Amino acid sequence: MSMAAEPLFGVILAGGSGTRFWPLSRSQYPKQVLRLLGSDSLLQSTVARLLPRIPLERLAVVTNAAQADVIRLELHRRNWHGMNLWLEPEGRNTAPAVALAAARLGPEAGKQVMAVFPADHYIKDQTRFLEALEKGTELARAGHLVTFGITPTRPDTGYGYIQIGEALDSRRSGFQARRFIEKPDLERAKSFMAAGGYYWNSGIFLFRRDLLLEAIGKYLPELYAAVPMLQEADPEGLADIYQRLPNISLDHGIMEKADNVAVVPVDMGWSDVGTWAALYDLFPKDERGNILMGRALDLESKNSLVFSQNRLVATIGLEDAIVVDTADASLVCHRNRAQEVRELVAELKRREMVESVLHPTVERPWGRYTVIDGAPNYQVKQLEVDPGQRLSLQYHNHRAEHWVVVQGVARVTIGRETKDVATNESIFVPLKTPHRLENPGQEPLRIIEVQTGAYLGEDDIVRLADDFWRAEGADKSAE
Repeated sequence: MSMAAEPLFGVILAGGSGTRFWPLSRSQYPKQVLRLLGSDSLLQSTVARLLPRIPLERLAVVTNAAQADVIRLELHRRNWHGMNLWLEPEGRNTAPAVALAAARLGPEAGKQVMAVFPADHYIKDQTRFLEALEKGTELARAGHLVTFGITPTRPDTGYGYIQIGEALDSRRSGFQARRFIEKPDLERAKSFMAAGGYYWNSGIFLFRRDLLLEAIGKYLPELYAAVPMLQEADPEGLADIYQRLPNISLDHGIMEKADNVAVVPVDMGWSDVGTWAALYDLFPKDERGNILMGRALDLESKNSLVFSQNRLVATIGLEDAIVVDTADASLVCHRNRAQEVRELVAELKRREMVESVLHPTVERPWGRYTVIDGAPNYQVKQLEVDPGQRLSLQYHNHRAEHWVVVQGVARVTIGRETKDVATNESIFVPLKTPHRLENPGQEPLRIIEVQTGAYLGEDDIVRLADDFWRAEGADKSAE
């Protein structure tokens, strides 16, 4: 069967949090939705990269339930509503995530090829990527478990490596995988570069569904036994199943053990954009080797990255530094220690600090809100509703709300009454009363919202109707 007649299934893994990009990334605003390299998020760039080869209806995103809303929002913004979104109750590494995808594809997928992609990679050369995808598909159909090997450009200690063996065809488009190697120290990485035949492990995989399941059965029998249950389980049942699954990567669980693994070498301008230091490598520098992003002003620094989200950040005489400033947190570190940001975030979580979870400004399908102030019995927000958008029809069990319009005209429904509220006017939303906020105008609508009550959590929302994917019983996550 021709490739055109049998398109791939594309599975995008989007469950990570990207802790090394804190303070820009948070557990509920992960790296894959950041706009680090342009107007598209990394997730949106990944989907757009695949669409020339894989139809939208054969693409799926696997993420965890806690990030479902923000992932849906990224797809909604590009009108990619035909994609599947498969939710894990918790992250158990890539092997269970890929097994869940294989289960949800169902037995009817048979011997068709699944291609698995991380959601947060940068690829500069689209042509070479698509060429490698075609080569990998051919090898997968021939019975190999395939991975892309990235041509190394430096002796990097942050990536795992793959050593290749014999060529699998006369065109030398694929090679036998001789061995997988954990992240090496610098001297060993230098020896790999000098010897040749070593490639960075990309984390991109292709395999026939039937052969993937066969490999899972051979090397991860506990996971294989759960596959039939993963296919149809509801969220509660899936949570029970996941408690018993091994926490293991596809590399360690299968690829390193199987004897039918093929490597497609490719030089496509790839980066996993894993740290602020990796981002520094991707951008052009000024004459002193600096990258200044946002409102940044520098005097005589060298080889540094300075990122400001809102405020002016001024630096003097830094060298090999990373400076990242957001509305509620700042990071300053040496470029060579950017990997350790992950350890810092672990400490934030241990101390239960909110800066590890959310930004003060939270994106929603209708616009966004920013938390301005708060205490146990009140919270103040600024809501910005995009033109033509409206919030869900909802009520709260534990809080009342006061709305003051500071820009635009708000169309407000409270109970059975709907009225327009102009700039400098206000309105009160009582406890347990159905209400809705809408922007009928052509400019952003800005509201100052004062919440009062015994409980102000974002889960105190009962939705009665919604223009988006959210509905009572399915999703109660925030305004």
